[in-house]
Amino acid sequence: MMLCTKEKKYEKIHIFEYPKIFENMKIIALISFFLIIAITSNSQSITGKISDAVTGEMLEYVGLGILNTSVGTITNDKGEFSLDVKGQPADAIIRISMMGYKAQTFSIEQLLNKQNSIQLVQEPVQIQEVVVKPSNKFKNIGTTSRSLRGMCGWGGDKRGKGHEIGLKIELGEKPVLLQKLNIRVHKQSYDSSLFRLHIRNIEDEMPNEELLNTNVLVVVTKTKGWQEIDLSKNYIVLKGNVVLSLEWLKVIGLNDNKLIRMNSDKQATANVLFSVKKGQGTLFSKWGVEAKWRKMENESPGIYLRVEE
Repeated sequence: MMLCTKEKKYEKIHIFEYPKIFENMKIIALISFFLIIAITSNSQSITGKISDAVTGEMLEYVGLGILNTSVGTITNDKGEFSLDVKGQPADAIIRISMMGYKAQTFSIEQLLNKQNSIQLVQEPVQIQEVVVKPSNKFKNIGTTSRSLRGMCGWGGDKRGKGHEIGLKIELGEKPVLLQKLNIRVHKQSYDSSLFRLHIRNIEDEMPNEELLNTNVLVVVTKTKGWQEIDLSKNYIVLKGNVVLSLEWLKVIGLNDNKLIRMNSDKQATANVLFSVKKGQGTLFSKWGVEAKWRKMENESPGIYLRVEE
């Protein structure tokens, strides 16, 4: 106000300071623009539906995740998804994938604030023909025992979506037919939990390409002890070294009497946990649909396959 009442000072500011004020306004405008983008990505989730491009069928359990992060989710039984992108940059890449379909990628900016309807195209997988004659010779491969206190698993009813835990399995040089999958449940707080089976080859000592071309769903109903899953109807024939993992999809029916107190937690919570054998094997974990794999030597979840040679 004082500057406006004195003509000379007003003129001096008008002639010499105005360009600087104008430059400052441009800087403020740019800062405001980027703040709007940041606030938008911080305050909203990306939502939408995913379907088959040919049949129009809504696709359940499609994985969505920001590359190399733990941010991810899966679609529900109606093909719907909601992905929280809080704190993520607008140019971060989201990968959408499903067994038997061609993966797609988008930036957050492409999907934010839209009614997203994404269609996936089936991707036929050519599998080398392998003939396995019934031999009636069976063997168990994997971790058939456990340590009393070792465990790994998932907590809560939603936050584990898309997370995987698995182990290295050495099938041998000759093809074998997978007959049974056995899982040692340490404790479970639910009536049942649903997982998706993954089997990948190994490259540079880490899990690489998926070897299955369709969903193999695994239901665990045991609250403790060994759970046996029949795989014979899927006719899976493999050989060599692979990583077998289980991906957490959802849980059904909480049993309040089976809540578990973890580590130093003061309050017991709902969990589904697998037993772990210490001193042998290799454990792999991935805490997000598109997160990086983690590897732990000399630890292995209680999982093994019964195969026919």
